[in-house]
Amino acid sequence: MSQFSTTQSGSSNHAAIGLQGMWGFSPAANLLAESEHVAANDQEPINILVMNSCDVRHILKTVAQRRRSAPNSPLHFYMVDSPVEVMARHFLLMHVLMDWEIPIRQRSILFLEIFGNALVTGRTARYIDSVARGLVELITDGEHPLSDVFDLTNLKFRDRDYIENTFKSWFTDVPYDVESLRDQRLRHYYGDRYDVRKNVLDWDYQNRVKLVASIIHIKQYREWRNSGVAFEFGDATYNAPNRSMSSYTTGMMKAGKDKGIKKDIRGYWLDIVVSPYPAFGVNCEKVNKFAGDEADGLFYILNKGTGTAQHRHHTVEVATYNVMSYLWEIETGETYAMRKKNDIFSGLGEDVSDVVVYATPDGEKPVGGGGGDNDKVEDGKEKEGEEDAAAKAKKAEELEAAKQERLEKKRLRQAASRARNIVDMLENIKIFPVSGGVEGMYGRQKFQEKFDIAYVSQHGCHRVGDDQFPSLLKPSAKVVLETGKHVYALQAKQCEELTKKMFELTEKQGWKFNGEGGDKGEMENFVFSRV
Repeated sequence: MSQFSTTQSGSSNHAAIGLQGMWGFSPAANLLAESEHVAANDQEPINILVMNSCDVRHILKTVAQRRRSAPNSPLHFYMVDSPVEVMARHFLLMHVLMDWEIPIRQRSILFLEIFGNALVTGRTARYIDSVARGLVELITDGEHPLSDVFDLTNLKFRDRDYIENTFKSWFTDVPYDVESLRDQRLRHYYGDRYDVRKNVLDWDYQNRVKLVASIIHIKQYREWRNSGVAFEFGDATYNAPNRSMSSYTTGMMKAGKDKGIKKDIRGYWLDIVVSPYPAFGVNCEKVNKFAGDEADGLFYILNKGTGTAQHRHHTVEVATYNVMSYLWEIETGETYAMRKKNDIFSGLGEDVSDVVVYATPDGEKPVGGGGGDNDKVEDGKEKEGEEDAAAKAKKAEELEAAKQERLEKKRLRQAASRARNIVDMLENIKIFPVSGGVEGMYGRQKFQEKFDIAYVSQHGCHRVGDDQFPSLLKPSAKVVLETGKHVYALQAKQCEELTKKMFELTEKQGWKFNGEGGDKGEMENFVFSRV
């Protein structure tokens, strides 16, 4: 039994979606395209306010697809998020995405593992530790590969200290029993229903998840609800805590010598009902038939219209495909496209660093592949004599060493190419973490009529009704509001009430809705124009 109660405890919805968010409740959006924003001047930065997005998915997709609408304009993202542990995760996730030493395929898998799994592999836990140590240098001295991307001028020194401490809490020698802490959350949420929680989550799946995101397979959703592991790949073992998901909230001690005293309690305060899947795993850009819902596509449904209908693919494949697509477009400037059906990796080509794809250099026969001119019969004569076993072994060893040397040179060339492309893409991208919440920006001259685009998640939508919120927006600004479509903790009626409330707030501000004629219940974002 827990020794404390949180002072922020409230409705069952709070118990479900958590006091803090580390993934969003809608798919990644290209905010330039979502708002149909076209840069008027290539020299002036496009300023984008990102409020309580809980992750970096919108930044990732917007940067990846910027060439389509604003190829030369600087992009400045102002990120407002809380608590500081969420902000710290933005640094980590951006580092993973831009880690040029890791090929796209492996990087995408690593990103999703850190992004959505409460438990990670031991190797990933050590990677997080290593990255965290480098990020300490970034937040204290500014020396880091991301120092040209993150601008810390809008972070208070107190918050920098908190973020530094957060990075240090990700070291592998810091205890974090995520399984026990998450189980406490589950027991609190289910209450008397804990022993029949399988029936509860199955009901949630059938009546909410499946209706709007059937690509999420019930087995995957059930596994995540029970264990916190959303993204599984191959036969990997997920048994190390993902320390980047730890955070603090204020709680009141219920027993012991500190009974009745409020303290900051470290725990697992995240969503336990919606899942990380909506952020990357419920839709994708239909660039060809392999990414659509046709017979060869990612979203094709077998036995559709029958009682045994089932997707051929699933949300983890879609999420991996999406993240790879964004990274591919960043590094090549081209839209990623699968080359054959049912193979999300088929558009990558050959990368010798990919431990899953066993590629060989051009013109080289695989070792042990058999067949070669030296094995043929010449002039009808058998080769005379045979090399002794030791000589053959030595020759094979030399061939293998030469092969590995060629592979290493090619790996280094590919890694260098990735590095150049990433650096070029990030040349005029800036991310500004902002302390104090959006309310701290009101009245500050530097933020008056600052933003061309504002994205507001469900965690921050109530701020849209603030009298001073419009003062942050340019006269022609677009505002993108996250809907409740994928907030599975809400029932259909509650989603309708939420939509009604959101439109009341925007009508109060006098904004124009840009989606007239569409089905609001099917929209993942509402877009408004300031008029």
